[in-house]
Amino acid sequence: MKEQKRYSVGIYCRISVEDEMRSGESSSISTQKEMLVKYVKENCWRVFDCYIDDGYSGTNFNRPEFQRMIDDIEDEKVDLVIVKDLSRLGRNYLVTGQYTEVYFPDRGIRFIALNDGIDSINGDNDITPFRNILNEMYSKDISNKVRTAVRAKKEQGKYLSNYAPIGYQKDPKDKNRLIMEEEGANIVRQIFELSKSGLGSKKICNILNEKNVITPINYRRKKLYGEEPKPTRWNTESVIHILRNQTYIGHTVQGVTEHTRFRRMPPKRKPKEEWIIVKNTHDALIDTETWEIVQKQIDSRIHPLLKSKEVHIFAGFLKCEDCGYTLGYSAKKDKSNTAYYSCSTWRRHGTGFCTNHYIRKDMLEQIVLDDIRKYSNLAKNKSDKLTDRLLSQNNDNQKKRVKTLNSDLSKLKSRHAELDNIIKRLYEDNVSGKLTYERFNKFLKSYEKEQSDIGKQIENIEQEIEQIKANKKDINSFIKLIKKYTNIQELERNVLIELIDKIVIGQSQIINGQKTIDITIYYRFVGIIN
Repeated sequence: MKEQKRYSVGIYCRISVEDEMRSGESSSISTQKEMLVKYVKENCWRVFDCYIDDGYSGTNFNRPEFQRMIDDIEDEKVDLVIVKDLSRLGRNYLVTGQYTEVYFPDRGIRFIALNDGIDSINGDNDITPFRNILNEMYSKDISNKVRTAVRAKKEQGKYLSNYAPIGYQKDPKDKNRLIMEEEGANIVRQIFELSKSGLGSKKICNILNEKNVITPINYRRKKLYGEEPKPTRWNTESVIHILRNQTYIGHTVQGVTEHTRFRRMPPKRKPKEEWIIVKNTHDALIDTETWEIVQKQIDSRIHPLLKSKEVHIFAGFLKCEDCGYTLGYSAKKDKSNTAYYSCSTWRRHGTGFCTNHYIRKDMLEQIVLDDIRKYSNLAKNKSDKLTDRLLSQNNDNQKKRVKTLNSDLSKLKSRHAELDNIIKRLYEDNVSGKLTYERFNKFLKSYEKEQSDIGKQIENIEQEIEQIKANKKDINSFIKLIKKYTNIQELERNVLIELIDKIVIGQSQIINGQKTIDITIYYRFVGIIN
């Protein structure tokens, strides 16, 4: 007996590249459409439209024709949706279930998956959720195989990104290998030299824009497509991206973010320990020493004087012993014009938050200069003695710090994993109807923000642990470096950049009638020298 109601039918057909390769003609678009149109006519229904997504994965619901069908459902033009089988609708069991169990019933849409024997007019079909899960597992299996193959190539140091970074091009003989491209390489070297000289990313942008240096996006268009440059300007993000890119020291870094093929969720930045870094895969544009100086320059967050183009000698190096914030530069407004530094927290908020930690610029320069001279002479004349001292003090200090950091890291990773489970349960509660869309979105944003913040904390801690481990091997590097300054006569900013990580200034005290200030210098590679 034929169904009496005359339905307005939306026929939906989909096939992905993988489906076509595996199933061939049996799952082709023409086969699906022919089968479904015939079934509709046999039931004396009316075909409103055929919606065909050719070459789209079932895990991605942002398909153009699928979305067009949803629009027609919202406009009440379609009241029955028919597909060849459930997998044509989608292979993500949560989202597919949301449409079949929630969306279609709420809007009075009858749903038929012909080959699976599913027809919503017959009531709940207990097997449907299991079919959705199996369809998703199929898609996940394909995704995992592709991901495994891609990871294997990355671990071999093969460059898999679509485009080479400015300064390189893909080798015509091997598309997975980078070779130097001199015109772009000169731009990259210029940026690193400007940063090494002490300039921040904003000032570097200004210089590049004043000289009309071609931007990376225009450079790519010019080299790959022969297009004329369009009006674009350098921005700080582009400069920082170049200065942080280990490609320029000869390493291939991949797997920094996770682009999920399966869930189609937004990409997440991975912890640094999970990055795939293969060293010395191609020629370096920048030497290691320049790279390290520039990284330290960026990390120190240098702030030049607002009313001067000069970058101040101690900018970014001075920290308050009590509050941890920077010490700002000033000059007395009198005949002496004495330059000095004081705590930025105290200057902004007063004594209720911190004290002034005042020190004159000329005095600090002399103290730092004398300290450098002392250790450079010791490194030159008694390097064994200095090495033994550094080894002894570093082992004790670093063990304590690493223990604390590892404890913090364990807690953060545990919470990060817990949030993954919470977010998964949110999706499930939303699909089952336990949670409204409004509350779902509110909770999701909150948990994703917390997870993002934790991810950044994890990355910072891992970087510090890596640096501490590297420092154990770097005492010889420090000895070699500081020997260069045995005959130093004047303190300059480039000396600070090469030798010092930070300088911590304590509050002045009166001891035995003498004014004293604790000044702690943290040297590169070795930290404090006791």
